[in-house]
Parts: sequence; C-alpha cells; structure tokens
Amino acid sequence: MADDLLIHELGLTGDGIHQSEQGRVYIDRTLPGDSIRAKVRKTGGVLRGDLIEVVAHSPHRLTAPCQHYAVCGGCSLQHATEEFYRNWKVEIVRVALERQGLSPKIWHDPLFLPGGNRRRATFAATKRNSTVRLGYFRRRSHDITDITSCLVLDPLILQLRLKLETALAPALQEGKTVDVFVQSINGLSEVVITGPVGEKGVPDLQMHEAAADLVQASGISRMSWRAREHDEAEVQIEIRPLQAKFGSLDVALPPLAFLQPTLVGEHALVAAVMDVLPMTGKFADLFSGCGTFTGHMLERGSVDAYESVGPAIRALNKSKGAKSLNAVHRDLFRNPLGRDEASGYDALVFDPPRAGAEEQVKELALSKIPRLVAVSCNPVTFARDARILVEGGYVLDSVKAVDQFTWSHHVELVAAFTK
Repeated sequence: MADDLLIHELGLTGDGIHQSEQGRVYIDRTLPGDSIRAKVRKTGGVLRGDLIEVVAHSPHRLTAPCQHYAVCGGCSLQHATEEFYRNWKVEIVRVALERQGLSPKIWHDPLFLPGGNRRRATFAATKRNSTVRLGYFRRRSHDITDITSCLVLDPLILQLRLKLETALAPALQEGKTVDVFVQSINGLSEVVITGPVGEKGVPDLQMHEAAADLVQASGISRMSWRAREHDEAEVQIEIRPLQAKFGSLDVALPPLAFLQPTLVGEHALVAAVMDVLPMTGKFADLFSGCGTFTGHMLERGSVDAYESVGPAIRALNKSKGAKSLNAVHRDLFRNPLGRDEASGYDALVFDPPRAGAEEQVKELALSKIPRLVAVSCNPVTFARDARILVEGGYVLDSVKAVDQFTWSHHVELVAAFTK
C-alpha cells in the first residue's frame, strides 16, 4: 500500500525526509517541497520509503542529466538545481559546526569543482554464463548497474572499463562478485582486483594471462590483486611505475595509493593548506599518505610525515626530492603523536580518514604548536575534533569548503587553528 508524503528536508546523505507521527521517513531521490507517493517499510530500525511517483515537484527539482541516474548508486543529487545543491553542501559544514557550538572567524568562499574529472573508481564485477557485468551497485542493493557512461569519471576510466569487461572474464569465478579498482594518473593507469579469482580463488595461470592480455590491449601500466579489502595488494604485472609529483617530491606510487579523487581537487586542497601554513619552519604531516601535502610543505622547511599504511611510507622513503623529509610508519589511532612530541613543530597538518582523529586531536589540544591545519572529508567528525581543539585553547580561524565529489553528499574542507 502506498502513502502520500510531503518531503520536509534533505538529510546529510542526500535522502529526502518526511516527518511522520512514527518518526522520520527517508526517501532517495526526493527534495524538500516534493509531494510523493511511496511504499514505506522499516529496515534496520529505520523507516524508508520506496519512491513510486513524484505527484508535485519541488521548485528545486530538475531532470537528472545522466541516463543511468535512476538505477545507479554512484550519484545522489543530480535531480537538484545547482543553487539548491551548492547551498545544501555549505549547510552540511555550517550545521556540523553549529551543533558543536563552533563558528570560524572567517568563512572562505566555498569552491565547487566540475564533474568529469574523477580519476579513480571502484566497480563491482560479476560473471554469469561467462559474461562479465561491470558497474556500480544500486543504492542499498547488491544489483549491479552496467553503466555505459558516467558524468563524473575521467573519460579514460570509462575507456578502460569497456576493455575490462572482456579481459577479466577468464580470471573471474562464475557467480562470484569482486571489486575492480581503477586509477589513472598522468596518462597511466592501474587495476586492482579484490576478491576470488582463478579456479581456487587466488591468481593462477589464467589470471596471469588475463593480466598480460589486459596490459597489452588497454595500455594499463599495472595490475594487482588482493583477497580481502584490508590486505596489501600483490602486483601481478607491471610494465611501468605510476609516478606522482607532489611539490618537490617525485613518488613511485604503490598499488591502491590514496590520491585525491580529482587532480583539480588535489590542487585546490593543497592551495588552501599552503595559504594558512607558515612560510618557513619545522612541520609535521599526520596521515600523510604518499605525500600529497608533504611534498609542498618541504618547499618551506623540514617535514616529518606519519602514516600507518606501510606501502605509502616505503614509497615516501624512496621518493626523489626528500632531503628534508623524515617518513615514519606509525598508526596514529593506536599510537597518537604525544603532546610533547607535537610541541616541537612550528605547524602541523592532519588529514585523517572519515572517522576523524579523536584520540590524536586530544593530544594536539594539549600541545604548544602555534598553528594546526586540518583537512577533512567528513564535516561531522571534523566538528567533533575541532571542538576538542577549541576546548584545549585553540581558536578556529577559518574554514574553506571544497566540493570535488560532484552530485554526492560528500564535502571536504580545510580549516586553520591557532593556539
């Protein structure tokens, strides 16, 4: 049985929200002001509505430009006008800070970057009757949408995807699903498969032959494999290394190296960090990855880079242009940089995963570092951590929102603190 609902607001993950007597009902692909018909169900303790029809359109609604939007889980806000979308992205950051009682002294103008530049993607692939289906999962589903186009991806990624469907068929197990990570940088690309391959679930002769054929047919530079998500990837074939230039550093990237999703986004975040970093000094870069910020910081002084991912630290230690760099393999969640250690730096940059860096920030809050620079991909955990710093005596000087995840609910930011 369908219900007639009015959408009252938009949630943090892009779901429209109807306020009912039973509580909030979340409905995908709806906007405030939409009158809709939906089938409401309870799943995991949450009320969700399956959209049947938009009876009356919100003034913020438009027709999504992507032909796959109705069945693809990759984007969530293509049906919103640009004005509404941009205001909503900024509000995500503002509301997260307000809930922690915070407001920066300066709100820098937000930066919205165009689509069509995403240089990495993770596709789902499954083989049925010897035919590979490769695409994105539908939202909250295990159904794969076999996309033929994508408005957020770099065209090079899409070209590789077409070749992967045929090339991967001999390597995949019938009926099993794997993740296929594709990343492109400076015209070179890599593929990493996560999941069972070959007859026994691990690389075999067919897998190696498929890798060789793929490299020859597509121009891919490297193909790797791992059994599970958190395993280290094993290189199956590499014909040339993937190189990245970060300021003064020239880094040979390991498989699955974390890069900002777009090159323009990387440049924007680096520029925002360098705008608030002292011109000279002794610096620390926490959660440094392969050196996205480290390399530019080295142009102003010495840098101690801390990272828990072993391949990233090994790549930094082998990089060219690292004369004033000390790269340290350290799990900052289990073993955060102590307040006394941190106090020896003139400035510190930290760019943690989406979970934030609560334990690390508790130590930083008690340190004597004059300048902290935070980079975050999650305004909610950033606001929680920022509150800890403010309670420890820091002032939130400025915040700049950067949107490089076009049409999604994700938004990044750079913030500056002084003691």
